[in-house]
Amino acid sequence: MRKPFLVALVALVVLGVGGYFGSRLYVNHLARSEVASALATLRGGGAEASVGEVNYDLFAGRFELHDLSLVGPGQGILKIGSLVANGVEQRDSGRLFARTVEIADLTMDVPMLVSTPGITRYHAPRVEVAALAFPAQAPVNGGPSQIALDFLRMITAERIDIPASTGTGSSGDGETRVRNEETNGAIRLDGLANGRFAALTAEPSRFRMNGPPELSGEGSVGRIDIKGFDIAGMLILLDPEQRLASDQFITIHDFVSIDDYELTMAGVSQRMARMTMKDVAIRPSAIPVEELRAAGQMLEKADMVGNPAQIRQTAQLFRMAASVYDEGVRVGGLTIEGMEGTAPGGIAFGFGSFTVGAIEDGRMENITLEKVTGKGPDGGAFRMGHLQLSGLRAGTLMTLFADAADNPKEFARWPVPVFSTIESIEIDDVVAPTDEGSPLDIDKFALSWTGEPDALPTRISATLRMSGPTALVNAGNSAFALVPGQMDRASVAVDFRASWNEADNTVVVDPAYFEVSDAFSFNARLTLSEVDDSVFSTQPDEALAGAAEVNLSALDLSVTDAGLYEQKLDAAAKEQGLKPEEIRQLFAGFADLLLAQTVADRPELGPAVEAFVRFIQKPMSTLALRVTPREEPLPVMMILETLKGEDPLAVVDDLNVETPAATP
Repeated sequence: MRKPFLVALVALVVLGVGGYFGSRLYVNHLARSEVASALATLRGGGAEASVGEVNYDLFAGRFELHDLSLVGPGQGILKIGSLVANGVEQRDSGRLFARTVEIADLTMDVPMLVSTPGITRYHAPRVEVAALAFPAQAPVNGGPSQIALDFLRMITAERIDIPASTGTGSSGDGETRVRNEETNGAIRLDGLANGRFAALTAEPSRFRMNGPPELSGEGSVGRIDIKGFDIAGMLILLDPEQRLASDQFITIHDFVSIDDYELTMAGVSQRMARMTMKDVAIRPSAIPVEELRAAGQMLEKADMVGNPAQIRQTAQLFRMAASVYDEGVRVGGLTIEGMEGTAPGGIAFGFGSFTVGAIEDGRMENITLEKVTGKGPDGGAFRMGHLQLSGLRAGTLMTLFADAADNPKEFARWPVPVFSTIESIEIDDVVAPTDEGSPLDIDKFALSWTGEPDALPTRISATLRMSGPTALVNAGNSAFALVPGQMDRASVAVDFRASWNEADNTVVVDPAYFEVSDAFSFNARLTLSEVDDSVFSTQPDEALAGAAEVNLSALDLSVTDAGLYEQKLDAAAKEQGLKPEEIRQLFAGFADLLLAQTVADRPELGPAVEAFVRFIQKPMSTLALRVTPREEPLPVMMILETLKGEDPLAVVDDLNVETPAATP
């Protein structure tokens, strides 16, 4: 969001009011010398500091300061035209108090992390502070950022008001340079204590980007409400020494809400009704700010001159992002509601809500997208009722991106570690346009898997329910043989579950079900033995070696014709100028002849062969078979090699094939 978080500005303003000019200033009535001493302390820490006229009226309790300029190395610039504090007095416990503080003509250059992207300078004609209190003695140890943070945590304020402000800045360079401007509504901050504001509210603001047509645009942000804002925690990121020493999570925001965000750029318009976020925390020591900033600037420069980023640089950035996700960020949840947009050519898109569950240790509990809609240039409409990703490990995903950037060929050869990045996917109620005029409907798609960390899944489950026009599968596709040709539309159902039993080293696949409406259904149950944990290794050599030891225990399967066989017989009969019955008997006779020698050599296969021939002779029937090893052990790899060889039927020599139940 392009809303200016001016809390950093306010923090340094308060710092200027109290920390730099407090000390023994009011007690000793030596305003000018104390201000000079405070500025000298800052200069000794590497800052540039100057001030104009300074006046203090002890009896009126009034302090005035003019033309203040502070420049902290790497910490931004603060300039104040005038500062007037009224009701100044020293209270118990060595603290100073000001009933009101009024600041005029405030300009501030802010560093990254505490500013809006693309905005580096803020200006506020007026800032008002109520009930400001701070220690009489300012800290003097450390550099400017250390002094600022230490004193910020000692300050309290009842309320800070910024009635209006503007922000300016730029990004890019040369032909891609963009000048950014924003005009902000009133900002109010309440309850500053220990470097943390209890609440922040910001009224609507507007922004504009001026640059090349594709990068120019304008927009607005509605009201912002924040409960809890630890500005001191954010500023720790700007000091490398303090950042590395801060190894505990700091809650930056308890709750954030942003209303009515709008943006128009390069002909694309988008609007967001509301965004909320809760329990946002960071662990500064795990966030390599300097490295991220340097890598980002390097990639940005490469992009500006039209050169692709170096692979090593890209991979390095991915790995740093992975570290931040895994160890540096924690979020209670995020929700975006009412997103909609339009693009040139009649394109429209939107969704009802986008929700991210708790993020901790690099794992996102869930990501949910509801009520997605879209419209293409041709007027075709897309709809998705529900999409949910569960257990997404963003840090692991970033690491995989880095691995792919470093060695894309190796990653493409063995991409199975992708399984460790997510736990499940669910999609419901999808309606997508097709060139056939009839839509593709996905009523439900669900895929989930579980397993040990850094290993392939040991349990997998999948479900699919969909329907669509049969014309989507053309005659040149091998899947065309499974399509009911006399139907304009067909439904598909798939159910699959597989699990590993560690105790007895077996894998059971049940069910493996596939059905096409008005065509056929297929169901199978597979049991494998000698499956140890090496099979699930993410290392290809180890996994393949383990797979070579896996044996077949049993395979139960059934096929039910629901009309496809008869349709194909009718089509073949018309093509050959025969009757369907003649084609059927021709197929049955060929099968009987082909398998006759097998039955002669192995009479025990007779019932299975007879069941197969009956199935060919009788459309709309069911064939059920049970396959077991003729001799154990029977490696699955051996079966696959035989099936891929010159005589696939030779696999029968190693198998028993039975008919466990009567065929209807």
